[in-house]
Amino acid sequence: MMRFVLTECVLLCAGSALPAGEPAARVQAWWVDSLRQVLVDESMPASSTAGELHAARGECEAIQIAVRSPEACQVRLHAPPFGSGLEIRVRMVGRVPIVRGTHHTPKQERVAEPPVELPDPLFPGDARDLPANRTECFWLDVTVPANAAPGEYHSRVEVKAGDAALEMPLVLKVHQAAVPFEGRLLLTNWFSVRPKEMKYGDAPAGSEDWWACANQLFDSMWAHRQNMFWTPLGPPFIKPVVLDNGQLGFDFTLFDAWVEAFSKPRGGERKTYIEGQPIAWRQGYDGHVKARIWHVVDGKPQQAIIEVGDSAARDGYRVFLTALRDHLKAKDWLNRFRIHITDEPHGHQLQPYAVIAGYIREFAPEFAIMEALDVKDDFEFFEKHCDVWVPQLGRFDRSLDRMLRRLANGREVWIYTCLFPNGAYPNRFVDYPLIKTRVLHWINFRWGFTGYLHWGFNQWRGGDSFTVLEPPHGGSTFLPPGDAWIVYPGDRQLLDSIRHEAMRDGVEDCELLSVLAERDPAKAAALAERVVASFTDYVRDAATFRQVRRELLDALD
Repeated sequence: MMRFVLTECVLLCAGSALPAGEPAARVQAWWVDSLRQVLVDESMPASSTAGELHAARGECEAIQIAVRSPEACQVRLHAPPFGSGLEIRVRMVGRVPIVRGTHHTPKQERVAEPPVELPDPLFPGDARDLPANRTECFWLDVTVPANAAPGEYHSRVEVKAGDAALEMPLVLKVHQAAVPFEGRLLLTNWFSVRPKEMKYGDAPAGSEDWWACANQLFDSMWAHRQNMFWTPLGPPFIKPVVLDNGQLGFDFTLFDAWVEAFSKPRGGERKTYIEGQPIAWRQGYDGHVKARIWHVVDGKPQQAIIEVGDSAARDGYRVFLTALRDHLKAKDWLNRFRIHITDEPHGHQLQPYAVIAGYIREFAPEFAIMEALDVKDDFEFFEKHCDVWVPQLGRFDRSLDRMLRRLANGREVWIYTCLFPNGAYPNRFVDYPLIKTRVLHWINFRWGFTGYLHWGFNQWRGGDSFTVLEPPHGGSTFLPPGDAWIVYPGDRQLLDSIRHEAMRDGVEDCELLSVLAERDPAKAAALAERVVASFTDYVRDAATFRQVRRELLDALD
């Protein structure tokens, strides 16, 4: 029974000791699986998770400590390293308010019913003020080096409240298995540099503070195994200029610096990809698709939004696509590049989409056209006009055989989630159990999908990102909690979330399954099927999941 109780503590309240004669605190502390979201009113269970971590080499593993007291006090953790290179990082799990909750989702598929405070952001620090009769958590994780010696390592985590302290034994079992630094799964979360919301002020693009902000995003993405980066293809990244001969040209200075910045190795070499943002213009989800081009007017570069069939549109795309193609070729970046035309094309948008796709085929045939496809089982159009299919999970159940044939023929098929799917499908909303986030990448392995895309890395809406998790989405609709961001803006720092950690853990699982599949395809397939039988039938409880994952690690030992 891994439960611990502190008695005879000196209480701290708002930084001061309680008056003489105040009763001593009785602080409870217990281990919690990192896949569990702990509610504020939870009590210490009769039995709880063991203080034990099983890790492959080259991966990060986490566990939580929950603390609770009948009286307010300050609780501090001290976590000695397991050994050289095996330091334990301690963070505090914060909470965010959920007002509406994810729609069209049965109660049993959500962590709790709104209104409710749920855990998500991770704050730096090893000490927190604990209100009376409220359960809060610390997040402890260790990144195991790729060259760590397999074996069992031990630490004793100290939990202090006032003058009293207790030690909670923690065991790390490092397996022979290793997560390859250069994985097979591709991953993109769309993002933008937002220095003002991270307290850098109105730092212009390319300034020192702007780059400080951008590099924090890149660091977090690398740490969570993202390898494709959303890249603007317009000013100021690619600036139109008028050349000495009066013709239109392009300055790629900031574009180049951007690619070099996110490509810089962080902990090892990994191939990264340039995901070019849409080159068409569209107003709203159902809006008409037009060409967005640059041309020279009165000796100056000027943007024009015109019909795609206009001869000026073809000429504008000819100049731009040729310049971009030649530049990427000169930098030896062509094989790292994908390009978008417009997001989720549908209905009347397909005709102009096909025209622009034709311009890409004509002027830059090496470019792979990549698109999120919000269509339900109607993919015939995209056979010709799109190379990298990214269908929405839940929209192609009846077309799965078609996706598998495409994969078998060496074509790329990803999956994406956004504010959909919901219900029984997995997704990464704050009020969904973390296992729903993690199994997304077991799905990727099970059916061999190329990668995963999500639009909301840090699409903060300018308000308080810690209090408004369900921002307006037009009319009377609101986004599900956490759909628009999986990280939070701190004071000149980026704060991760427990959902982001679960996402990375799922990617690491996918990579381990891929390694096993090279040795024993049947075993890897059987393990994956035990976790995900279908897109809506998958393991819901942490204990069962942990058992399968330990079998995966054992199979690689």
